[in-house]
Amino acid sequence: MSRNFLLATIFLVITFLAGCSGREVKIPLEGVGMVGIMAFDYIDGHTMKLSVAIPQYSPDAKETTQIFTVSTDLVSKGIVDIEALSDKKIVLNQLRVVLINEEFAREGNVEKAIRHLYRNAELGNKVLLAVVKENGEELIRAKYPDKPNINFYLNDLLLPTINTAFNPNTNIHDFMYTMTNPVFDPIMPVIEKKEGHVEIKGVALFKDKHMYETITHNEALIIQALQGQKKLAPLVLDLDQGHGKEKVMIDLIKSKVKMKSNKSMNSPKLTIKLKIAGTLSEYRGEREKKLVSLDDITKLENDIDKQIEKDIDQFLGKLKELKIDPIGLSENFRMYYDGQWTKEKKEQIISNLEIDIEVTTSIVSTGTLD
Repeated sequence: MSRNFLLATIFLVITFLAGCSGREVKIPLEGVGMVGIMAFDYIDGHTMKLSVAIPQYSPDAKETTQIFTVSTDLVSKGIVDIEALSDKKIVLNQLRVVLINEEFAREGNVEKAIRHLYRNAELGNKVLLAVVKENGEELIRAKYPDKPNINFYLNDLLLPTINTAFNPNTNIHDFMYTMTNPVFDPIMPVIEKKEGHVEIKGVALFKDKHMYETITHNEALIIQALQGQKKLAPLVLDLDQGHGKEKVMIDLIKSKVKMKSNKSMNSPKLTIKLKIAGTLSEYRGEREKKLVSLDDITKLENDIDKQIEKDIDQFLGKLKELKIDPIGLSENFRMYYDGQWTKEKKEQIISNLEIDIEVTTSIVSTGTLD
């Protein structure tokens, strides 16, 4: 190839690229609609209702949020239809929350919708997910007089904090990872619209792409503790250990868990040792005036150990019946298995699993108890 021919080729390429750059359409910021919330509601086996909430930053806007809703069979088609209703170019790079109507989740449609969003290069992995009891569109259209813009309100509600760590908070990456991982079943917080506010009501368990069951806050806390999360939300316990009706609240400082399996696929057994340490912030019961000596505290610690062991055993028994593993317990057997691990093997392990649980509680202080 001659030098002159090479130079001519380079010149033509540069000219072509410059021409493309000159034709690029630039959209002004005021012409862009940045979706903050997206909601999916079930209509039938082929159609869904797609709603989006777009914050309005213009001081001339009468409403702080624009909300559009369309019926569609495809997510991308729905977004195109919403753009036709709006006077702006719809973009998803500021999407922060995706709401899933409970019926939509129970019909097994979540994975397909979330997978489409997960593959969108505009979105980050921190998009938060939640199941909505009843209707997602109604939740985002409702008025919350003493709350900020709905886009910020829901995002703040679902973000991890020490008091909401029980959710557990689920982002789009978490969901897709557990959905495609044969040792996990996905989980997602459940929210419900109340008069003037939104509440986190529990956690949804998924199985085979369907929402299957709802568990309580304390049961969700067990999931996080057994997954090895070091800092947990406050733990509230009703004690039933022979001292009448007792209730304690522990502000947890730290937790540590160790698991050891017998490596057997036919008779699986798992030994779990959980250590927690925290402040006894509240106590109600017949021992209220007696928690003054180290011996009294030690006896209460032992009763708390037994109650937590009982609660964990009951919860894991529920998971065995459902054949669901949101904790990843079957990983303790998969690592010793020579071959391809499947969800069927996970269910086999969970349904036959024998568990020996040992809890050790350390009350480091009694806070402001009288």
